Amino acid sequence: MQVFKLPARSLFGLISVALITHSGASENPLTAKFTTASSCASTSCHGGGSAHNESLIYERHDRHAFAAGILAKGTALRMAESLGITGDLAKATHCNVCHSPMQGVPLDRLTKDVRPDRGVSCESCHGPAENWLRFHTRRDVNFEQIVASGLRDMNSIYGRANSCVACHLNLDDSLLRAGHPELHFELDRQLLDEPPHYTDARPSLGPRQWQTGQATALRELSWKLATKREEELVPRWKALHWLLRKTEAGKATLPDRGEFAAMQVAADELAKTSAKTLWTTDQVRSLLKHYVSLQAEFSDPKAEKKELRRRAEVLTPAIDRLAQNTGKASANKAFSIALEEVRILSSQGKDFNPSQFANALAKLQIAEAKDSQ
Repeated sequence: MQVFKLPARSLFGLISVALITHSGASENPLTAKFTTASSCASTSCHGGGSAHNESLIYERHDRHAFAAGILAKGTALRMAESLGITGDLAKATHCNVCHSPMQGVPLDRLTKDVRPDRGVSCESCHGPAENWLRFHTRRDVNFEQIVASGLRDMNSIYGRANSCVACHLNLDDSLLRAGHPELHFELDRQLLDEPPHYTDARPSLGPRQWQTGQATALRELSWKLATKREEELVPRWKALHWLLRKTEAGKATLPDRGEFAAMQVAADELAKTSAKTLWTTDQVRSLLKHYVSLQAEFSDPKAEKKELRRRAEVLTPAIDRLAQNTGKASANKAFSIALEEVRILSSQGKDFNPSQFANALAKLQIAEAKDSQ
């Protein structure tokens, strides 16, 4: 039996599972074969137009479908040269693990006469379809049975976070040194940036996705630091911990301080509970009001600039997501203008100016307070 492993990821992550080759059909989801995106795209299934157009939306509009194409462009080519990688980058392990996962799957994990998909295809997120493809639409089969056969539960916000975080946050050091952009994970905004090929109409979805995603990110950074302490990651870890400890659930679940391994477990528990906890409008507004009032925490001259920059990087999208959920960002022009200034200043990288950010945050607080009167 041959074993194919992806680059290291958190033990909690679903993408990190080893892909074990196996001949013939298997009842084990970990050894099931991939049927490729073409098996999902028939007109009678997910490529059939209105109400059954998931595959069409993905193929035409979803950036995951074009993830492999990025590997043929400037930054990727310069990185490949730095790393000594030649040939088709979609077939290079450093690259295809996230940009074209099916290219790294052994041929005997593919069903007969199919070629691996390029880009991040259906099964990259939903799991190998061999065991559930032919019965997942039957009315006498429930969703739990389909999940048990290997379909990843993407209805679960926790499941979504686990499926996305490995490639949208974790980055091998060699790629970072070669010039790969730093990755930041914010589940709610990143899901909205893609045209949805599904329907979500559940209450308080935005805040739940935001908090679940941030807790998952803290878990992943904790895992990485517990595995190998990397000083550059510590300020990012501290910032996420600082942000989440200011939420009701975070303060109740996350220790004030502690070892990375312990924080990994606590953050995973927070992610699980956050995915299921409904938010009231008052809770969203209260946290938003608290977050915009934190300018004093960016005015301390003794605080390290690097840590304050990392705080700004996670605080800004948190304010954005909460504001979007209350409608404040679209209804209050002064708030929108102030939020844009905060967003620009938080993205300055090494040129980040804490006092300027604090001043912008103060303007945002004033705008939020006027709207609340």
